[in-house]
Formats: sequence, structure tokens, C-alpha cells
Amino acid sequence: MHIGARLAELAQSHPDRSAIVDDAGTWTFQRFHQRITRFGNAMHGLGLAKGDRIALLLPDCREYLEADYGAMAAGFVRVPMDPRLTRPELVALLQCAGVRALVTHTTFSDKLDKLADDVATLQSIVFVGKGAVLDYETLLAKSSEQALSIGDGEDLATLNFSGGTTGAPKAVMLRHRNLMTVAANTIQGFDIKSDAVFLNVRPLWPIAQVILMSHLFAGATVMLGGRFDADRLAAMIDESGATRTSLVPTQLVRWIEHLKSSDRMPKLEAIYVGGSRIPSAVFEHALDLLGPRIGVLYGMTEAPICSYLQPQELAGEERSRLMESVGRPLPAYRVRLAGVEENAVDASGEILVQGDNVMAGYWRNEDATYQALRDGWLHTGDIGAFGGDGHLSIVGRLKEVIRSGSSSIMPKEVEDVIAAHPAVGEVAVLGLPDTEWGEAVTAFVVLKSGMSATEHDLVEHCRAHLASYKKPRAVRFVASLPRSHYGKVIRAELLAQVAS
Repeated sequence: MHIGARLAELAQSHPDRSAIVDDAGTWTFQRFHQRITRFGNAMHGLGLAKGDRIALLLPDCREYLEADYGAMAAGFVRVPMDPRLTRPELVALLQCAGVRALVTHTTFSDKLDKLADDVATLQSIVFVGKGAVLDYETLLAKSSEQALSIGDGEDLATLNFSGGTTGAPKAVMLRHRNLMTVAANTIQGFDIKSDAVFLNVRPLWPIAQVILMSHLFAGATVMLGGRFDADRLAAMIDESGATRTSLVPTQLVRWIEHLKSSDRMPKLEAIYVGGSRIPSAVFEHALDLLGPRIGVLYGMTEAPICSYLQPQELAGEERSRLMESVGRPLPAYRVRLAGVEENAVDASGEILVQGDNVMAGYWRNEDATYQALRDGWLHTGDIGAFGGDGHLSIVGRLKEVIRSGSSSIMPKEVEDVIAAHPAVGEVAVLGLPDTEWGEAVTAFVVLKSGMSATEHDLVEHCRAHLASYKKPRAVRFVASLPRSHYGKVIRAELLAQVAS
């Protein structure tokens, strides 16, 4: 099915139901569909043709959503951009995707001066905001609501740049069929009903927003809450009547710290958490405060939302064990471990994924596509293990395994032990080059405010809980850990800090 067809269905079947809500008011599904139709026709009016790439560089606003869905519904390929990109980074990605039009905001004007000189394919820049030459609202007002020509599920819908935490960015190709499959299985697996109210406090550009899409396609209401604010989140949930929200682990950490001293416990059905692992101590405290309302998901840009641990599964005696899990694979996907027999328990191997959520490949990058898609499976680079009940756990990353002497060490195991020290707020463990050992286990540690610990303290703490060869050979204390929008530690930046 095509995204444009689903949006047209929603406008026809639920015309007066609230679709998008923010400080500016409410758009019904009918109004939202009218706006995305106008956007699509406006882009055709600028001379764009089916399959042309439209980049989005916008704040988290309703215009982002209508340009996003409007581009895909009209047969264009949307290319979401991280607003934090520097101009050289932006230019490189626009060139890679061969972008024909850019929809942006006047607040980013300083990055865009003479941009067409650097991006040969770029024909039009449309601005949201005051003082624009090619103004977004004026363009839509002059456009028509004539029905868009709907393509099919095999059409390319989006290019999402994914560089992980170690490599150069690659543009992931997802078709309409991929996104519609992800939405359908997320609606079923997350048990999303049409009366749900989803509060969004995460950036709109990453692939994680398939969660927002799933709520929208279920006929639920999406509320745009702006930037995450730990001090305001509980009040926003109460005031908006939100039943669900989505956080990355770093946001959950900050929110739990706030809730410790608050007498306001928000009432939610589910808090979706994914992107990186939740520290055990934080998870325990979150469940104590909020009850079993945290659902844990696993996925990636190349294969969004592969598995899900439902909140109610954390209500029983198995809570401690399941906190290490990312749930069971969703029914429409196959997940197995390379080199591990089917139904083997606790044996680890690279996670392989098969299903209609898997990307079509990397844009204009045959070598990377071949490395990722082999023998009909997506090779994720993640190392996982299955428990006896079919729950999947993430053990580590292939590229992050530390080879020290003749031993292989999983950073996660060392991180877990260090994170349990009462003075440690955050930790990342890497293998740094070492002439004697090949790689030396090195811990980067952020101490909690007002707490202190020495390198000796943490090494001895590890010695008491780990085999001696796994303990850090060095501990570096840092003010913060560089993280991606998913909350993952950007190890390449840590390595660059060491090199400099």
C-alpha cells in the first residue's frame, strides 16, 4: 500500500477526528490531508517530477509533518536532515542524495547562503517563516487540492542517512511498502488504538518517527510537545491527556531524576524506549516510580522496529531478567543469529533480520548494500542472544568487541559493572590501541554531580566483579559523553578526543 492512499482513507473515514495538535491549534485528518495535498501539488508546480528528492531541514513543527507526508504522498522521495548539521555536512548529504528541492526555515538561513552554488541539482529552496523570498504558506495558498496521483508500494519513499556511531553516513532506501509494513506491525505489536493520544517530544527527522507515523495511521491523535523538557514532561502529559509517549534512554534518565523529587506521577499507558540500552539501575527506578509502563523496542534505520517488549511483561516475577531484553520479534519478521542453531538458548551471534521492514539498500552504494544484505538477510552488526522464551537480548556490536591479548571482551559487560558504582553517572568502554595487548580496555566515565571517585576506585570495583583481564587498564573522566539523537554513545567522537 502507498502512504498517500492511507492518508486519503483516513481523511475520508475520520474527517473530523483530531490528527495533529500543537500550540497553534488542531488539524483534523481532513484538514491535514488538504494541506499535504496542497504541498504535493505545489512541488509539482515548481517543476519536480515523481522520484525527485525533497530535503527537509526544519524545526519540530507541524509544517515538517505536512511537508514530510506531502512529499511522499505526491510521489517524491523525502530526505530528512538533522538541523544540527554544519553547512559542509549539509552540502555533502544534499549532493549525495541529488536533492532537487529543500524545504527549510528562515532560522537556518545562515547555513543556506548561495547553497545552489554548491549543490548542482538543487532548484528550489522553500522557507517557512517570516521574510522568505519563496514563502511556504504563500506557495500552499496558491496551490490546489486536486487529488494526488497515488503510486504503489514499490515506489521509493525516503532516504534516511545513517552513519551509526562509527562510520560515514549512508542513505538508507525505504519503499512505501517498507514503511506501511512497519506501521501496520507496530500498530498491532504496540496495541495502538484510535483513541490513543501520542505526545511527541523527540526530533521529527530520525527514522524513529515511524512510531509517530504508526499512531497517525491508526487514526490516533499526535500532539507535538516540542523539545524534551524533564521538568515539564509530567505536566504536559496531564494537561494534554496523552496516553503514550516515546523517549530515548538519556531522556528517561533525566526524567526519572526529576520525578524522584516530584509528587506528580503521570498516568500513561506506555512509554516507548529504544535507540540504546537503558542502564539497569535507571530501569529499576523507573519501574518502581511508574509501574510497568515502559515498552522496549529494537530496530535501526535499515530495519525499523524489529522487536518489542510489552510493558505488561515487566509486571511479574521475571522483571529483573526481562529488563535485559528487547522483547520478541514482531510476527511479520524473521530474526535469527548467525552461526547459531535455531532455538539455541543463550548462544550469541550477529543478529540477522528478514522481512518487509528491511531496507531496499543504500542509495548509490553497491558495496555497502552487498555487505549489509547477503543471502536474503540484513546483517545488523549487532550481537544478540535468545532466551528460552524467545526474548531477544542485545549483547554488543561486532565492531565494538575489544580484542585484548587472546581474549574477546564485550564493552557492555564492563560498562554494566562500572555503572553500578554509586559515583558513576554515565560510562562508555572502548578498546584503545596498545602495543602489548593489541587493544586496552579503557573506560570513559561521567561522575554524578557532587560525587567523587578515582581511577583506582573504579578499577578495584571492577576487579571485585569481573575476571581480571576484563578490568579497565585506564579510566578517563570526562564532563559528558557524545551521544546521537537515539542516545547512543558516538564512539568515533570519543576516539577523536583521544587522538587530539
